[in-house]
Amino acid sequence: MSRIKVMDRALANLIAAGEVIERPASVVKELIENALDAGSTRIAVTVERAGSRLISVTDDGCGMDNEDARTALELHGTSKLFAPDGISAIATMGFRGEALPSIAQVSRLTLRTREKGSPEGVEITVEGGKILNTMPCGTPPGSSFKVENLFFNTPARKKFLKSPGTEEGHIQEAVTLLALANPDVGFELLLDGRSVFNLPRGTLEERMRGVFGRQYCADLLELEHREGALRVSGFIGIPGFTRSSRREQRFFVNRRPVDSVTMGRALRDGYATLAEPGRYPPAVLFLELPVDEVDVNVHPAKREIRFRSEFAVIRAVAAAVSSALRKWGAGGPDLPEEEPELPGEAEDAELTPELPGVSADSGTPGSAAGVEGLLSAADVAYHVEEKHEQGELSFAGGEGDPFRSLADTPLEHPQGRSYDPDEPPAGIPARGAEEPAAKGTPAGFWPERILGIYDDTYLLAAGPDGLLLIDQHAAHERVMFERLLDSWRKQGGEAPSQGLLIPETLELPRGLLMLLERNLAFFRELGFDFTPAGGFSVIVNALPAGLRSSRPLGELVSDMLSGLLDENYTPGDLAAVARAACHAAVKAHDELTVEGAEELLRSLRRCRQGTLCPHGRPTMITLTRREIEKRFGRR
Repeated sequence: MSRIKVMDRALANLIAAGEVIERPASVVKELIENALDAGSTRIAVTVERAGSRLISVTDDGCGMDNEDARTALELHGTSKLFAPDGISAIATMGFRGEALPSIAQVSRLTLRTREKGSPEGVEITVEGGKILNTMPCGTPPGSSFKVENLFFNTPARKKFLKSPGTEEGHIQEAVTLLALANPDVGFELLLDGRSVFNLPRGTLEERMRGVFGRQYCADLLELEHREGALRVSGFIGIPGFTRSSRREQRFFVNRRPVDSVTMGRALRDGYATLAEPGRYPPAVLFLELPVDEVDVNVHPAKREIRFRSEFAVIRAVAAAVSSALRKWGAGGPDLPEEEPELPGEAEDAELTPELPGVSADSGTPGSAAGVEGLLSAADVAYHVEEKHEQGELSFAGGEGDPFRSLADTPLEHPQGRSYDPDEPPAGIPARGAEEPAAKGTPAGFWPERILGIYDDTYLLAAGPDGLLLIDQHAAHERVMFERLLDSWRKQGGEAPSQGLLIPETLELPRGLLMLLERNLAFFRELGFDFTPAGGFSVIVNALPAGLRSSRPLGELVSDMLSGLLDENYTPGDLAAVARAACHAAVKAHDELTVEGAEELLRSLRRCRQGTLCPHGRPTMITLTRREIEKRFGRR
């Protein structure tokens, strides 16, 4: 008896729908793309319960008659692609004819549409891919799609949806991307009756300010570059304006939002040494090229693309970025476009004092150098007092060799006693040799003496069993993570906070601001005190008592919220908030003093799980004596 059978059509349609409709944001994206292809000038999106109850998209496009509306609900029904030759020259957002039937297959869909000039419209109701009824109706010109009970017949897909906050974040990002790509179209987004944004038609600059806020846009550089048939335009962050992830790097090809490794690499090459390792400058980059030079028929969701000539794209984007950075830094005309490489270190040093509002030492926007220049130009007498950062770890200044040798002395406790790996501080449970089974820590694991620091990132220490390399950032993350949660537990569910002498007002991108507003109570439990101030603004009144950092507060808060988005934060997960707050930890290439390094190791030893950072990465690795002798051929 044959074991292979042709799949039932209904089951095959459900599987095909799953490739296109991954989550509620996929529905929003596909419906908006159809509206754009229909020539709409105004698109309104309404979402309830993160899309599980209702997604409504209304446009003022060309609309459809009765026959076209029914055909559009058939698999591969399309008005955009009719011949094989058209696949290599796709200029529309959609072309597969899969979106509407896929949405109708996994929801209850109501379509109301009318052509301009037609006396009446048509309403079609579909449930689970079956048309329930068709009737004439009165409706404005254009189309309105109402999607209810999404994934009602695919419980497995519904089960694996993320938290409502996460799904709303994906919906907002989908609308944001398409709004940025089409500033000549008005967009409105409502989430559970709350207006997220209402963007009128305008220029790209106006759309950027409407989406991100004025303060955010003030730290962006506009760029424009042509290279043959390629045109690159958009905005990039000034040097020093960075984020902890690539989330705020947005790329568009012929106005289509895409995930492009190629453009990401070109952006990084354009910044060269001006981008701090592990940090990512925000960017909104548009690439325009002939439609036959790019293949968008790669994935059903149309987010992945292929370029005919990746090298040409990388060269054009990198040249656009580096040219904009040089023009901003030098305050003069661009260097020749044929030289996309950035200047060397010596040239960068000559340009640094001329950067507007940038310190020659720190390279941070808005630092003392800009103020000093203004005061000098105005002939104002002033005196700059030496500023001391208050932090739990002390830092060294200046630059030197990658390896810094430290004093050849044992680690000391604050009381001046030698650091005994088997004697924990008072009140701390014993570790190491006394509890090898409970803690899983071999005898002699903890370092006895710091030998030096490599690349201002790794502490090199000596122990009885060999050498240890400690990642200063991962180690400090673990210390801060346990300190925040311990403080919360000791205070009965609300950690102590330390008020700022002068509360600071920050502007955040709309997505991060909404995440913050939804979780104010949980942040307050860990010692944060935020007050929404309207628009894109939030006032920071207090921080957790143990959270000290030399980083700018705006950068710290943005990275913390971005970290929550990156790990699909679930409301009430205080550990996730604490992990995100660890963005205040000392970073790689922050130059610690001897005292700072010793204090870091002492604090790490007090941690319950000092060998791993809060994200699961090791804080230290051991190179045993046996491994060293084997490397040198002694064994």
